[in-house]
This record gives sequence, C-alpha cells and structure tokens, in this order.
Amino acid sequence: MTSDPTSGPSGLGALNPALQATIISVAAMLLFSVVPPSVRLLSDTMSSWQIVFIRAVFGIAGIGAYFLWTGLHKLKSRQIRIHVVRSTFNFVGMVMWFWALGHIELAKGIAIHFTMPLFIVLLAVIFLKERIGPWRITAMLLGFGGVLVILRPGMIDTGLPELAILGSAMLYGGAVVFLKKVVESETPAAVTFYTNLFMALGCLIPTILLWAPITTADILPILGLGICGLFAPFMVAVALRKADASLVAAFDFLRLPFTALFGFLLFAEVPDEFVWLGAAIIFASTYFIARREAKKQV
Repeated sequence: MTSDPTSGPSGLGALNPALQATIISVAAMLLFSVVPPSVRLLSDTMSSWQIVFIRAVFGIAGIGAYFLWTGLHKLKSRQIRIHVVRSTFNFVGMVMWFWALGHIELAKGIAIHFTMPLFIVLLAVIFLKERIGPWRITAMLLGFGGVLVILRPGMIDTGLPELAILGSAMLYGGAVVFLKKVVESETPAAVTFYTNLFMALGCLIPTILLWAPITTADILPILGLGICGLFAPFMVAVALRKADASLVAAFDFLRLPFTALFGFLLFAEVPDEFVWLGAAIIFASTYFIARREAKKQV
C-alpha cells in the first residue's frame, strides 16, 4: 500500500497548519504570477475576449468535472440572476485586465491591481451599507495614494492601460461584493462554475467574431493561463482552511516580485522604484484592512 505524500510523517501533512498554509500560499502566488505573462504572450495574436473565453473554458471543464463526479444536483441555484450580474462584472473586468496586460509593464499592472480590496471596501459601504471607522478610511486613502505614487499624474503620461486596470479592479471588487450575497446559500464551487459559465457566454460572440487560430506557440501560455488560473484560487482556499485569512493575505504581495521576475526574463522589463514603493503602500493599506476585518470576525 502506498502512503499519501502530503499526509505522511515526511510529507506536507507533518508540518504545523500555519507552515502548511505558508507553503501553499507561496505556491499559489507563484501560480497566479504565471497568468500575466501568459496573457501577454497570447495578446500578440489574440483579442482579450478570446483569452478570457479560453480561461473560462478551463474553469468550466475543471469545475464541471468535479460536479460530474460529486453530483450535478449540487449546481441547483435560486440566484441565477445574481450569478449573471456577478459574472458580468467579473468578465468585463477580466477583459479590461487582460487587454491592459498586453500594453503595460507586467509588474506595474499587478501593482495597480492591488487596489481591488480598497474598491471592495468602498463598494460595500455604498451598496451593502457597511459602516467603516476612521482607521479603515485612512487606510483606503493611503492605498489610493499609493496609486498616485505609481502613476505620478502630471509627471508621466497615464494612458488607457492604467485606467483599464483601475476599472478592472473596481469591477472585480463589485463582483466580490455580490459574492457576499451569493455564498449565503451557494457553495464556492457552484459559484465558481457559474462565474466561468456566464463569462464564457458573455465572451462567446466577440470571440467568434475576432477568433484567431491557435498555433503551437500558443499551447504553453494557454496551459499556463488555464491550469494556473484554475488551481491558484483553489490553493488559496486550501490555505484559508489551515490558517487565518490575515496570514494568507500577507503573501499576496509575492505576486509582484514573481511577476516582475517573469517580466524581466521574458520581456526584459525592469520596474522603476516608484512601482515598488506605490505597491508597498497599496499592499500595506489593504493588509491593514484585512487584519481589521479578521479581528472583527473573531
């Protein structure tokens, strides 16, 4: 009989839960960081609609296989309308995000996209009537100040890619706000399936109209986009079952150096000091908000 390498005395299961969560989180951030360079490589020949469609198909196939195994009855939903609205926010945000990655330095794009948690707080206040105190308001203002450090308006040109990433972060934040409503009665797996399904449907017509043939050179970045994009969120979910959200959130910043490394190796990109400084400010503010949120839920 063979033993499970993750649960035996010499496997990952022999470590304490916090250390397990650390290792899994680092691996997840590395997988997340494979997606932007994969998108950049595909952007040379494909529209962002087609790239998002491919990403969604991988999600449908992966999560769909899970439900075929566990039972399709678990996909029953009473909130299809909210799923459609959520998925619209998600896929439009992803189209903007993927388009921008084809036109901007990868590390800079990741740094600006760190603002998503700030938009989540802002939109939760507007639409869910959540109340926030002066500390979180200050953290939000500092986070958006970090964006100004990166963009330096008036000093360097700010173009459509930067604005598209901010718009994408806001739309992703809106999708998360709707998620808070959906998960009250639906499983994360079902939510993920419907998100990918409606994203694929939303991108279907533009993808057909703008279809670019897939070449052998596209296979590796497609696999990077699909497989890493599918498994990275799953690994974060596993890490969250083993440790506090504040610990897992602390590793999110690793996406920047990992992505910067891919940007340097594949595209000879070297982010300037303002990208790192601004990203550090944004991340510090969002991490502070995450810590405050975690303490509220204890």
